[in-house]
Amino acid sequence: MDKIKIGFFGCGFMGQLAHMSNYAALDTCEIVGVTDVKQKQAALVAAAYGIPKVYASARDMLADPAIVAVVAAQPFTNHVNIVCDVLNAGKHLLTEKPLCVYPQNGHVLVECAKANGMIHMVANHKRSDPAVEYAMGAIKAWKASGEMGALKYIRITMPPGDWVAGAASRGRPIITDEPGAAFAPEPLPHGFEPALADAYVSFVNYYIHQVNLMRHLLGEDYRLTYADKSGVLLVAESESGVSGIIEMAPYSTSDSWQESALVCFEHGYISIDLPAPLASQQAGKVTVFTDVGGKGSYMSPTLPNISAMRNQAANFIRAINGEISPPCQSYEALKDLEIAMEYILMIN
Repeated sequence: MDKIKIGFFGCGFMGQLAHMSNYAALDTCEIVGVTDVKQKQAALVAAAYGIPKVYASARDMLADPAIVAVVAAQPFTNHVNIVCDVLNAGKHLLTEKPLCVYPQNGHVLVECAKANGMIHMVANHKRSDPAVEYAMGAIKAWKASGEMGALKYIRITMPPGDWVAGAASRGRPIITDEPGAAFAPEPLPHGFEPALADAYVSFVNYYIHQVNLMRHLLGEDYRLTYADKSGVLLVAESESGVSGIIEMAPYSTSDSWQESALVCFEHGYISIDLPAPLASQQAGKVTVFTDVGGKGSYMSPTLPNISAMRNQAANFIRAINGEISPPCQSYEALKDLEIAMEYILMIN
């Protein structure tokens, strides 16, 4: 099978550390071009990665028929300005989380992907962590067999911590002092005051991963039932009545990352400990506890030494090749923004 030819919109800190370095390591794709408003930086990055083309603009890149897919490593506040251009050009697309800023604009992006028949995958990378993939297999098996009883409860905890895990000291990224891009921000929703918008954007930027992961682990949609105003707890109930809690900031750490998820059935649980988002080729850890017939046992599977970011890149290419469904498409990421909006309005 021919390698999928990838173009990069943006090659800044996240563009290099979270995305480009991982796509460059795959043997299923080839990065054939990059564009950035920082043209000197784009040229230096292209030289470092052996990328043959530096396009003068995004428009020039999208006009290249050789490019099959685009990784747009852009601030999510710029997604409304670029997503439809990529999809209308007939390119598959991966953007960082969240889908965009506000739900009403997210609807436009979802419809654009649908109208063009293109994949728009949103980079909720935790879904691609080998630990989460393993846990999802176990959850589905337990639901199908009924051996562990019903799914009862999910708890996700993510206190603020060291999310970069020393990534910037590993030889990347290449950053120049050129001015960055200026782009038109999304207009505020009607009646949305600036202070409320700031609180909303802060929540979306930091906790949308957990909002998304809750739905993934539940295997169904959910609604909010409670949110404390201190910003510690978000309580949910799924369509089938399963309870869930996101512990957002019960404490903080300065020298580690302590994110976890606990999925509880009547007769067992699956515990997931996730590494820092930019940890180098490190999967999460899974502990499986079962207690059937009065006999409890623990098991921890051996998982591959691959990071969620690397596996996410591989999953995007697999999705383009039709081997799997994209882990998170835009229509589902839109639901995350709707939950985020509901949360902010609930606590204000």
